[in-house]
Amino acid sequence: MATLANGNSILDIGCAQQPNLNLRGNRVVGLDKNDMVVQPPYTEHIAGDATDMDTLLPGQQFDTVLMGEFIEHIERPYDFLRLARNHISPGGSLILSTPNPLGIPVVLAEYLCLRKFYYTSDHVFYFSPRWVWRLLEGSGYKIIKTVGCGASIAGAWLPVPLSLSYIIIYVAAPI
Repeated sequence: MATLANGNSILDIGCAQQPNLNLRGNRVVGLDKNDMVVQPPYTEHIAGDATDMDTLLPGQQFDTVLMGEFIEHIERPYDFLRLARNHISPGGSLILSTPNPLGIPVVLAEYLCLRKFYYTSDHVFYFSPRWVWRLLEGSGYKIIKTVGCGASIAGAWLPVPLSLSYIIIYVAAPI
């Protein structure tokens, strides 16, 4: 995801558990309800509910807003993506990743009706690629790029077609 981020200012939403140490920018702000130690590349951390972004970041905009495996935790994703759009600078982009319910390991867990794997209690939704595209377009974004990250099979990440990838990254720009 870091290689897709552009510009000098980056807002990384939901980053406390896994800070992205590969981000590059003069200002890299982490926003998460959990505290995190501020260390490079991060220049600042704001602890708070991301759905209250307008209050936490009044009038602030960023060249890139990043959401790594975050959108599936939000109860009102359309509203949240519209809110995030206010914090993207003109010419900037949104980069988000989310698990794919059609990814090989998830399909297997669904087929076997397993609740032990790929059935986390903190996910509110699972989105297939077509529905993420609809979600983004319905929230005022233009899809720039969609990238599959492959599938973890026997502990190794292997390339697979986008539709079977476990994690998918979406790059979009506000319209």
